[in-house]
Amino acid sequence: MTDSRQCDVLIIGGGPGGTPAALALAAKGKRVILVEAGQGLGGTCLFEGCIPSKIFRETAARRQAAREMSAYGLMAKSDAPPVDWNTVLARKERILTMRSQAALARARQIPGLEVIFGRARLTGPRQAVIETEDGALQVHFARAIISTGSVPRALPIEGADLPGVLDSQGLVGLKEIPRSLTLIGGGPIGVEMAQIFSMLGTQVTLLEAAPRILGPVDSELAGLLQKRLEDDGITVLTGVRIEAIRQVGDELVVFLHHDGKEREVAAQRVAIAAGRVPNVEGLGLQTTAIAHDAHGIKVNGHLETDEPGIYATGDVTGPPMFAHWATAQALAVAAHMLGMPAPFPKPEHNSAVIFSSPELGMAGLTEEAARAAGLDVAVAEYDYKVDARAQISLGGFGRLRIVHERASHRIVGIHALVEGASELMGEAALAVRLGLRLEDVAQAIHPHPTLTESFAFAARAALMQKGASGARPDGKN
Repeated sequence: MTDSRQCDVLIIGGGPGGTPAALALAAKGKRVILVEAGQGLGGTCLFEGCIPSKIFRETAARRQAAREMSAYGLMAKSDAPPVDWNTVLARKERILTMRSQAALARARQIPGLEVIFGRARLTGPRQAVIETEDGALQVHFARAIISTGSVPRALPIEGADLPGVLDSQGLVGLKEIPRSLTLIGGGPIGVEMAQIFSMLGTQVTLLEAAPRILGPVDSELAGLLQKRLEDDGITVLTGVRIEAIRQVGDELVVFLHHDGKEREVAAQRVAIAAGRVPNVEGLGLQTTAIAHDAHGIKVNGHLETDEPGIYATGDVTGPPMFAHWATAQALAVAAHMLGMPAPFPKPEHNSAVIFSSPELGMAGLTEEAARAAGLDVAVAEYDYKVDARAQISLGGFGRLRIVHERASHRIVGIHALVEGASELMGEAALAVRLGLRLEDVAQAIHPHPTLTESFAFAARAALMQKGASGARPDGKN
């Protein structure tokens, strides 16, 4: 006999698009059931994406720093410190377990919030079945949130199913560092992983079908980063057409066309990192009015689906696919359900970081996107080769670009390629979200010597070129 439960809100997916909503709703007295199909709360970001890859990056970056110690007057014992990969993997598991257990402990402290590990399937507009190890559970709900995330995108390539051909999830699960690696896909995942494994000693080739890597990213910064990859020994081929992957001896060979010629690229491992697609498989959406396509579940401005009372957040609704974006959506939906003011996040205010080397931070619109949106914009630039902090600790490489409306000086985008860009994006996101002007940033007193000074330097230089005094156009201080 199937057990039965009732709740105010059923939330399917315990990642960054589901758990924050569950905590917020239950804290306000709602009866909430949170269902997670994976090994713990945290979702793709924790177990397959953001966190594992950054753990690997930390080891890779420290190894690279050790190789450069002599430039700082320190005598290294080895030009390339050996990597104990088992220790790295053990550290990864400790961090993942600690974070997942902490999230579960927080959830279990809130009365009215029940966490169930199992797989949920809608069986109608107000009911679902949860399959668990102990059997099936019937749930009747008043409202629901679907936040099932995304899965790696599969490419229709001959040989993609061969042993040794990995997806992005397989990359973070590698039991040893490969001696050589071919990465298919020059997006954020491909670029991050290419540099991580290169710094760990792997010979890396990065293949991208588009004319350049990191398509939606600021084109100038993407070009600078591609040059850095190549300078660091990574082979980058863009504009490629892949024909097949075949096992040849003990290597995997990618057969492709590039610049009108046939080429072969051999490596111990091949990884397909061609982005992710919304995870809607097995949700029972057909039993409701919920509409979806290859881009994800369709939602309105309040993130409500075509089935009234059922909402969707995070990757399952399509791009942008970032954990912090999913959390912002989750909190907005929770506030909306509670009848509170709910400023739903806007894509033009989103921020993100590609944890490349150096890091590439983005907030708001690129110059290209702003012009496509019909805005008359200019760009204030700053070269980090003249920056004190960058010279002292980072080698002085990088570029800052502040996209602003030409007439009003309102900032619509800030993009930075520099090691430490991740820590700059908080101020950048705030400037874009509040619509600050160049004058606001120029007049802010930034501490010295820090990378954040670059915002003020770039703003002042742009205002001087315009012949402005630094006062706001509206006369306010």
